[in-house]
Amino acid sequence: MSALEEKVAVVTGASSGIGAAVAEELAARGTSVVLGARRAEALQQVCERIEAGGGRAAWVRTDMRDESAVERLVETAVERFGKLDILVNNAAVGTVGTIAAGRTDEWRMMLETNVLGVLVACRAALRYMLPQRRGDIVNVTSAAAYEAWPYLAVYAATKAAVHALSQGLRAEVAEEGVRVMTIEVHNVAGTDFASRFDPIVARDAISTWERRGLLRRTSGMLATSDVARAIAFQLSQPDPASVHHLTLRARAN
Repeated sequence: MSALEEKVAVVTGASSGIGAAVAEELAARGTSVVLGARRAEALQQVCERIEAGGGRAAWVRTDMRDESAVERLVETAVERFGKLDILVNNAAVGTVGTIAAGRTDEWRMMLETNVLGVLVACRAALRYMLPQRRGDIVNVTSAAAYEAWPYLAVYAATKAAVHALSQGLRAEVAEEGVRVMTIEVHNVAGTDFASRFDPIVARDAISTWERRGLLRRTSGMLATSDVARAIAFQLSQPDPASVHHLTLRARAN
């Protein structure tokens, strides 16, 4: 029997990329999954793939900036499948640009989605996890949070905040039976992360990252399925083991 069989998970940012891969990986291991993201049609398609493979899935259109929508996503897991065991906070947005040329609306979007949305999701999940004295929270961070990445400073700051709040949350709830884990990823193919990038600014950013040795195109890129398997590994550890923080990079990065 899989360690994840008969569990119930909420996965944010699950309409494509890492989130969709995580949802499909967990479902393949016997977990019932509830998917949240902004794109309803894409969410439905992921759910249909999961169900076609024999898994159980539901979806809720969710903008992480909308507190009531995030809470509804978590509540749906309990209403549909009877409990909540796992929360994977994957949803995030990013833009490229220098701070000097930055736009407040873009900064606010990143802060509200990547930090406040994670906090609201954690709080909503803990309403169920703390009374049952068990549960797993995995928050996805980025290599940018631990290195100096020009043009990504604000995005990096949001991911550093997620890492810090995860450490603090772990200290608050570990003795109550809840695991809080983070996974740091770098250079993953098949995601929509760069979809908001200004192409001209992105060209300058990539050139700078390569010159500084932050990005090595020859090293290859991770697949979303690599990240999904790593998260499943974290979630599969038997109590009381906890992979507090996992770094996942291509071998030459």
